[in-house]
Amino acid sequence: MPGVVIRLKSFRLLVFCLAALLTAAPAAEALGQVDSKPQDGLSARLKVVDLLIKEGSLLQARSAVENLLGQYPDDTDVALSAARLYEKMGLSAFAIMQFEKVRQVRPLLVEPLVALSKLHLENLSTELAVRLASEAVSMEPKSREAQLALVTALLAAQSVKQAQKQAVILDRMYPNDPRVEHVLANVAQAFGENKKAIALMRKACEARPAEQSWWLELAELYSANQDYEKAQEVLKGVLSRDSQSLKALDCLAHLNEFALHDYMAARANYGQIKQLLPDSTSAQAGMNRCLTKQGDLALNLRNFVRRLFRLRASEFKDEEGASDLPAPDTSYGAQ
Repeated sequence: MPGVVIRLKSFRLLVFCLAALLTAAPAAEALGQVDSKPQDGLSARLKVVDLLIKEGSLLQARSAVENLLGQYPDDTDVALSAARLYEKMGLSAFAIMQFEKVRQVRPLLVEPLVALSKLHLENLSTELAVRLASEAVSMEPKSREAQLALVTALLAAQSVKQAQKQAVILDRMYPNDPRVEHVLANVAQAFGENKKAIALMRKACEARPAEQSWWLELAELYSANQDYEKAQEVLKGVLSRDSQSLKALDCLAHLNEFALHDYMAARANYGQIKQLLPDSTSAQAGMNRCLTKQGDLALNLRNFVRRLFRLRASEFKDEEGASDLPAPDTSYGAQ
């Protein structure tokens, strides 16, 4: 009977979804099962794409989602899934196209506005990023994602007073939230309040230790405050968790070479970069510079005296002969 057949199909679909979620079967296997049964629903296939993304199988997820885009070109759920995947893969042009498709059909959905604000900000379209984030906040004032996007966009547009005002509202809504503390640290830094920025950033990092980019920002803040030992400690901590972080290795190499004048350690850092990227000309140039500096007796004597008497770098000329005076205050608060 037709009614019985329909119920059996629905039951089979339900069993498949539960099996995929409860037994944590590999998503690639699940994808094969769904693709072999065209009668299975679109929602189940989108769940498989989500599983692939969660597993980190982005290429398989892309193949699956683009197959769905071909079959369901006007479906906004498919477009939204594709947009999220493209954004995760760093394919901003494709992500923007799919988020715009969703936005045209579902203008009251906040997620595309927030995502588009971030993507346009990456492309340095700050005015558009601010406008999209503002629209998202006006549609959903209590959305943390929208508020965070707006503060970030305002900072990029150098509208720091507005960013600060918005950040205060955000802090009241979500106290002790690591992502909020991170953006508050960025606001404090924009006003030249480095100590406050460091305290906020440190708190956010300790709450979310896996956020490597935050730790790198913290190291930059310590360096800006001329607390080079703390910056070194932070970078070493990052490398203890991810020994192949090229960004952390590069930051540590520059810190050891130009701030701490530990040329042997800097050479080792550049060497690690060369092991990961054998064709890196910048790492090779760094190794050559450090080798030359190690043989410069006058330079090493000067650095020894500096460390012995704990003199600030501003009391010496730098290694290239130019005055190493403290950098002028270029923060937004000073402007």
